[in-house]
Amino acid sequence: MKKLLLSALFVGSVFAAQAQLVPAKSPLAKVHQTVGLTNIEIEYSRPSLRGRSFMGEIVEPNALWRTGANMATKITFDQEIYFAGNAVSAGEYAIFTIPGEKEFVFILNSDANQGGTGNYDKTKNVLEMKVKRESSGVMIESMRFTFEELTNETAMLVWAWEKSKFTVPIKVNTQKIAIMNIEEEIADIQGRYSFYNQAANYYLDANIDKAQALAWAQESVALAEKFWNTHTLAKAYLANGDKKNARKVAQQSMKLSKEADYQAYVNLNSALLKEIENK
Repeated sequence: MKKLLLSALFVGSVFAAQAQLVPAKSPLAKVHQTVGLTNIEIEYSRPSLRGRSFMGEIVEPNALWRTGANMATKITFDQEIYFAGNAVSAGEYAIFTIPGEKEFVFILNSDANQGGTGNYDKTKNVLEMKVKRESSGVMIESMRFTFEELTNETAMLVWAWEKSKFTVPIKVNTQKIAIMNIEEEIADIQGRYSFYNQAANYYLDANIDKAQALAWAQESVALAEKFWNTHTLAKAYLANGDKKNARKVAQQSMKLSKEADYQAYVNLNSALLKEIENK
């Protein structure tokens, strides 16, 4: 009996070791996307059609689905996200859906580590919304998630399989996070002229606070005068309506750019001087 038990354990251990080397029918996949300053990751198992129909043969219509195979699909994000205008706090969530002929119900559930629908608890849903079922236009053999139409503030989360897809618009708080990061960095680390320059450039590009951008650009140049931060300072003066100082500093930046033999900034300063004269 003891020999039989040991033999069974041995066979089981060998089988387990071999099973790890066999390709999964629905392999694990991860898609990571940074939207602005927010990191988003989706972890899921990718089922394939293998001659079957998505709706009916693989997934039951109008029934709760783990939106993948094996474990329920998991989404993780490190900042608050708005899903079609609905705010969801940073964290880990399971993605469930209810597929229908014309629309899906898209669900985020706070129990992120579920084996499927068996332990699903509706009271843990943090988001339920309807999304239109659309045609993907092409045949997609293996289910997939992608992020499309990226900007610093938005993205489209797209699920697609067979010839169907749905899209969930996502919005993040990039500007709010960037401002907070800038303020914290400047408060904690003084004397970093390159960071003051980065902060000034961001405020100018985002049209947030021109006076603050000028103050940071002045601080950067006061700490160390470079061709690139004097160019930023000239832009900040112009943004604040001070053409006289903008021209003077742009000319200094041009001089420093030529001394550094940095043609890109020679070109930028040439364009800036023309812009100043045309104001």
